[in-house]
Amino acid sequence: MELSRKIIILIYGRAFSFILSLIIPLFLTRLLVKDDYGSYQQLVMIYAIVQAILLFGMPQSLLYYFPRKEVSDRPALIKQTWGILIISGLVAITLFTLASQIMESTFPDHHLQPFIFLLGIYIGIMLSVMPLQNLLILEDKETTAMWSMIGFTLIDIIILPSAAWYDPTTLGMVYGIILTSIIKFLIVIIYIYKNYLNKIEARESYYREQLAYGIPVGLIAMIYVININIDKYMVGLFFSSSVFAVYYLGSLFAPIFGWITQSASQVITPRMSRAHKEGNLSEIKELYRSSISKLALFFIPSTIFLIFMAEPLIVLLFTETYIDSVPIFMIYLILLPTYSVNLSWILMASGQTKFLLKLALSMSIINIILSYWLLMTLEGDNRLLGIPFSTVLVTWLSTIVVMNKSLATLGSSFLETYPLKEIWLTSAISLVAALPVILVSSLGLSNIVTLILSGFLFKIVWLPLSFKFKLVGDNEIKLGKSFLPFLGK
Repeated sequence: MELSRKIIILIYGRAFSFILSLIIPLFLTRLLVKDDYGSYQQLVMIYAIVQAILLFGMPQSLLYYFPRKEVSDRPALIKQTWGILIISGLVAITLFTLASQIMESTFPDHHLQPFIFLLGIYIGIMLSVMPLQNLLILEDKETTAMWSMIGFTLIDIIILPSAAWYDPTTLGMVYGIILTSIIKFLIVIIYIYKNYLNKIEARESYYREQLAYGIPVGLIAMIYVININIDKYMVGLFFSSSVFAVYYLGSLFAPIFGWITQSASQVITPRMSRAHKEGNLSEIKELYRSSISKLALFFIPSTIFLIFMAEPLIVLLFTETYIDSVPIFMIYLILLPTYSVNLSWILMASGQTKFLLKLALSMSIINIILSYWLLMTLEGDNRLLGIPFSTVLVTWLSTIVVMNKSLATLGSSFLETYPLKEIWLTSAISLVAALPVILVSSLGLSNIVTLILSGFLFKIVWLPLSFKFKLVGDNEIKLGKSFLPFLGK
């Protein structure tokens, strides 16, 4: 019950943050022209890649080492983590300063060249912000972690649309994200200094130990980010900034939904790490099976509902200007079920980072080759649609490999590890709940009315059936009511 409570707190926090974050593109797509919005999102994409590299796996290493360390040793672990990240931030600023000078002399007319140095400053600052939520969760402060997610999102909501209103250009947006990073950095550093930096000195052995684990994890994260963004690299390389903006909005939701899985991972991975240290494989198996079942309850209904609501959702949020994002969005929805089964937690908890690194690298190579081949082979609008198809296909392939490796680690069979009955029931109930949604979508109502009415009808069909077939139990309902009492019965 306590474990479920922690996960639900984090999921609610991320879900609410996600809903709030939609306010940002809602304003930006209306304040910025397509070219400026596309350039801004290309910079965000570069940030995601470089950040994954220069984090050196520090946030994930905390989830692995914190539960394995004695309480007296933990302050040293935390202190050295932020020491590494601050040094890494200085490296980022230096590298991007050099990159800016090189681009200025070599590609002076490149549309991203004026922003590279400023992007380096943003990355350098944000590196020290990223591990905060993992630390709070490890300290059993999941409620604080939830409010930090929401609070950081509110900072973005206040500053980024304001920056776009004041200066509706790519440069205005870059200055906006730098301001958000400074505010977040100050909050994190104050917390770290108050709780850890004034306590004890870090031990040299910790550095070697932590980096030995963290660097492979950081490389995995980097390759993962590259893999999920290969499609965007292709679009940025072969298409205009305006097409990139259309593509980006179509692919926006898939990685954001991954935050739900990340929330569960932040709670489950430390438990698995502790259980693996104790040799308790049965506990790991139960945590794994239960997590898949609960995550499927979210991702499968979401996939089915959004497939039918793709067009009214995209048009409502981003206007008719971005209606071409709809088919891209629908292809990406096929990814959502993988978030409930592509769980590398067992492999992370058992220290199999080298395998995950090799897998991530292999999948990236396959994705690059397949994306390029489809881009060169297909014609017309299909050229653009072939790119997300490649990403979806490779992700499903990776999911199968991770599942098989996890089974081998547990020494368990597929049938006894994966909750197939619950998954099939969830899928069937979601399809039944989608029937009134299909009817509403055919009535020609306004986008907002269609979404609200469809969501209501889907809920009143899905929830009773899920309760009847015991997919949703009393515990889940009690937890839901305790955190969202305003929903009532």
